[in-house]
Amino acid sequence: MQLISTLNHRKRRRLLSLLVLAPLALYPLSAQVLAPEQKPAAKNKATAPSGAKAKPAPATTSTTPAPLTQLPTIVVTAATRNAQAPDTTATSNTVITHQDLEDNQYISVAQALESVPGLAVVPTGVPGQQTSIFTRGTDSNQTLFTIDGRHQPMGLSGAYDFTNLTLDNIDQIEVVRTPSSSLQGGSATGGVINLVTLTGRGLATPESSISFEGGSFGTYREIVQSRGSEGKFDYAVSGSNEDADMNRPNENYRNTVYRGNFGYQVTPDIYVDVHTGYSLANAGSPNTIEEPDPVARLQTEDWFISPEVTAKVTDFYTTKLFYNHDQQRQVDHDLYTSADFFIDPLSTRLQINTDSLDWQNNFELARNWQVTAGIQTDNTSVYQFTDVDDFDFPPVVGQRTAQNSLFNIGGYVQSQWQPIKGLNLISSVREDQYSDYSGALSWRQGVSYRVAQTQTLVHASGASSYTPPSQQDLYYPGSSNPNLKPETSLGWEVGVEQPLADGKVTPSATYFHNDITNYIQFDQNFIPQNVGHATTEGVEIDLKAKPLDQLTLDLNYTYLTANNDDTNVRLLRRPRNSVNFTAVWTPIEPLTFSAGGSWVVGREDVDAVTFAQVNAPDYFVLRASATYRICKNVTVWVRGENLTDDHYQPVLGYPALGLGGYGGVKVSF
Repeated sequence: MQLISTLNHRKRRRLLSLLVLAPLALYPLSAQVLAPEQKPAAKNKATAPSGAKAKPAPATTSTTPAPLTQLPTIVVTAATRNAQAPDTTATSNTVITHQDLEDNQYISVAQALESVPGLAVVPTGVPGQQTSIFTRGTDSNQTLFTIDGRHQPMGLSGAYDFTNLTLDNIDQIEVVRTPSSSLQGGSATGGVINLVTLTGRGLATPESSISFEGGSFGTYREIVQSRGSEGKFDYAVSGSNEDADMNRPNENYRNTVYRGNFGYQVTPDIYVDVHTGYSLANAGSPNTIEEPDPVARLQTEDWFISPEVTAKVTDFYTTKLFYNHDQQRQVDHDLYTSADFFIDPLSTRLQINTDSLDWQNNFELARNWQVTAGIQTDNTSVYQFTDVDDFDFPPVVGQRTAQNSLFNIGGYVQSQWQPIKGLNLISSVREDQYSDYSGALSWRQGVSYRVAQTQTLVHASGASSYTPPSQQDLYYPGSSNPNLKPETSLGWEVGVEQPLADGKVTPSATYFHNDITNYIQFDQNFIPQNVGHATTEGVEIDLKAKPLDQLTLDLNYTYLTANNDDTNVRLLRRPRNSVNFTAVWTPIEPLTFSAGGSWVVGREDVDAVTFAQVNAPDYFVLRASATYRICKNVTVWVRGENLTDDHYQPVLGYPALGLGGYGGVKVSF
């Protein structure tokens, strides 16, 4: 065994050495054919302040790789940890810009993500209930969620719940659908969803706004936002509150959210900022329509603070270090109701504390070659208490039902090399070690090429990834297994994009395939085991068009097969076919119309009564909005949701809201 371990370490060292040294060996050849270095373009136009001139930004400490061509206005950071053009990352990615969010009048992160190919966004019924995301057929705990690159803590199940995520203070949403564990660590088998928050850096005049919206199902939403800069100091803050009372007993919801970013330019080469946030949500838990629960409630509280320092040490070396502390509290309050028992309150309290440290270093070893290397650690502690146990007499108060902690540390290296103009070669490798189970090695090799003559983009990627067992699988009393190992995956994709008619029409297609081993399944005693194998594969087809300057269209289709290969059964809630579209039309400058829809076909789910796996009904959801800017400072809008009044169930037994209408006003100053 010691000999095998030694050989494995040798292979890993050789792989790492080859990754780093290969571009160096070929650099003298490539350096002769490259265009002179150019500076990146300004930040996305969609986030530029309206009605105010931006003052020159202070000297930045960006970790952006040295570009070989002028960057477009849209950049993506989730794919490589560096801000760069999406077509240079050798990944399948989608960027929903700030302008997209405003034009389509999206009200939540989850709703905006419904337009992305390859994603299945599955809410458990109405707003306020759990919302899961399945990327290219992988499990909900296999998509990593980050905010400004900071890992967000997962729940007991290992998956992030997107229920209470609002869009206030959000600049853009980045979705990477390529396996990304080699840079981001575990839970990125499906990819990464990253929120980029707004900043006040470079604004000559502060921007503030107050918004109000009301409508169907007793819905009211208030938002206050402000951002700006004063000297070396900058800020961007927001606060929002949403109330809703929906169409069944115990379907009411309140969500209050605060986000704030504060930065200071210490020197031209050193920038320090602090990101903060707080949310408090209280929602009824109505259960299924077959077995309604009229009294259960779930309250969720989350707060975080994350300081960061970025420094340009030399012309070729930039470093950044951030720390993130997040604390989640959850109280599930229910009543046990039966003709044979007393009605006793039952409250389960859950607290998850997460501390993360990430140190990233960028080395511009040549103007066509950048190496990114770093270390990342996470420590997660879980505490669960049951305040009253119905089945004990006298009742047990404050009984601790779970307590544990997990620690991991990972080191990563990435090479980005452009041997000739338009050709991007990206290699990355990461080693992780865990306190409670075996470590994991992951890697990715990607390539993309933009043909100058035709602007054809081809990209391909192969990667290994892993998903750590969840706290629930490892330690939950009565249904856990502390001997679990991470699930592992080998995935690859190949895609092509071809702009036509001077870029007014851009079709693209990507084929993807993921093989997942050590798949965690429950045995007959409901104990999780590493016994399974699953496969997900399919095709994403996207068509973007701008037939008129005032009209933008986007239509995408995803065909997916996602199967448990051991049981030859399809994985739940992954539709075989899904179609999404958005359309934005601005007939005159102050007026914007938008429409969007999703058609979901060929799902399987668990019947809410028999608990058997069955075919779930297909559904089509249509939405539309109209926005009118009355003057420079006042904007009004109306929007309609589920315009077809489709009585569908995203999860069987949990119906979604029917037809709804809403209207609002925003005052900017």
